[in-house]
Amino acid sequence: MKKGSTGRAKAKPRRKVFTVDLAGVRSAAKMHDAIAAALPLPECYGRNLDALHDVLTEFGASWKIVFRNAGAVARGLRAVCADSAEETPGLEIVFED
Repeated sequence: MKKGSTGRAKAKPRRKVFTVDLAGVRSAAKMHDAIAAALPLPECYGRNLDALHDVLTEFGASWKIVFRNAGAVARGLRAVCADSAEETPGLEIVFED
């Protein structure tokens, strides 16, 4: 751990774990409903994959997101999550099908 100006070791940000269950989701709109319900997204969240990428890269450095039952509706979601995790140290995204 790094030491701050007080000489004390800085604590790592505490990892926040979120689970998004996409069981039964068959549309992009419903997928974004489920994501918005599970994650602490800003009110201005645009409910599209570009907006999700922006949120994940801006706020997700201490997040672990577990997507369950993603199925076929999540093809684009998987790509956006992979890109976001690659760009954001500390962001972990897991798909459990």
